[in-house]
Amino acid sequence: MKYLRDRFGVRHVNIYDDLFTANRKRIVELCEKLSRLPLGMNFNCAVRVGYTDDDLLKMLKGAGGLMVSLGIESADPAMLERHKSGVSLADVRDTVQRIQKAGLRAKGLFMMGLPGETEESIKRTSDFIIELGLDDMNMAKFTPFPGAPLWSTIRDEGTFDEDWRLMNCLNFVFVPWGIKSREKLDHLYNEHVKRFYSDPAWRKRFRARIWEHRKSLLYLLRHLPSFWSAKNQFEPDK
Repeated sequence: MKYLRDRFGVRHVNIYDDLFTANRKRIVELCEKLSRLPLGMNFNCAVRVGYTDDDLLKMLKGAGGLMVSLGIESADPAMLERHKSGVSLADVRDTVQRIQKAGLRAKGLFMMGLPGETEESIKRTSDFIIELGLDDMNMAKFTPFPGAPLWSTIRDEGTFDEDWRLMNCLNFVFVPWGIKSREKLDHLYNEHVKRFYSDPAWRKRFRARIWEHRKSLLYLLRHLPSFWSAKNQFEPDK
């Protein structure tokens, strides 16, 4: 992190490790070092629902943590039981509240199009996301891969186009039986993403932080055409 700051002027890093906070000894050592020798940098990392105590959150905040991500996947009870066993919606709410109380931002990680998904389960998840008051969210498009627990039965769960050029969690190559078509799934996805970033409460939080990230505004202005084009991709079809 020091090298990135000194050599390239980096001021923020994302740590992509689902188990980043699992080793308590390692995370304590890192946070103590970053608190003792601050780098003037922020970082994002992931935590787990049910394994996130207040002391951990305090350590992350003191070390320069800005936002933590939670793998939630779905807000439909049946989907959670099947794909995220051991995680309850009550635990998710509690964890998000404690993250924000610690002065950190909470980002929810979700997945659309899992086996068993229906229009009703998607709406339930979308409603829950708005209710949570998240600072950010990411909705991945479910992609089955060899070796995953669902791989052996995936063709019994819906239609699967095994096109490896599209198997990147950015395209729907699998459509569960509960959704009538890939086009419908794409429409529901775009509708959900636009709903989240159009939510008045989220936009209020965003406006309050604009000055904090004023350097990013210059980047936005320089690349405004591409941002506008990306926005239009999420306009639901009429």
